[in-house]
Amino acid sequence: MMTPVARGVYLADVNGLVPYRDTKHCVCVSAGGGRYFLVNTIHRDEYNDFTIKASDYPFLKGKDRCVACLQWVAIPNDRLLRQVGTLSDADAKTVYEKVKASHKIRKSVKKEILDELWKTFK
Repeated sequence: MMTPVARGVYLADVNGLVPYRDTKHCVCVSAGGGRYFLVNTIHRDEYNDFTIKASDYPFLKGKDRCVACLQWVAIPNDRLLRQVGTLSDADAKTVYEKVKASHKIRKSVKKEILDELWKTFK
């Protein structure tokens, strides 16, 4: 079983964990503490997302994607299939700022996420 790191990007088995997904696997970004933000194929304003560029991440295989920062998903370590990358400093700072500004994430959880991300900055 792998031990995830904050800002790590993982392929995960989300079958039964994310009810609105019609796929079994997804790519997600670790926010620490078993919390993950999902990487989606298209931009959706309602997810408070932002685009990560395919040119920065080989695992995106030539297609830009979006990191949804409105809500996090709990994914147990045994559902992580493999690490496919690490979020860049610039993109991690965008996640940090979006979480910090969020009115949807509980304050106690927000603090934990922000603390985990802060530790990873250079």
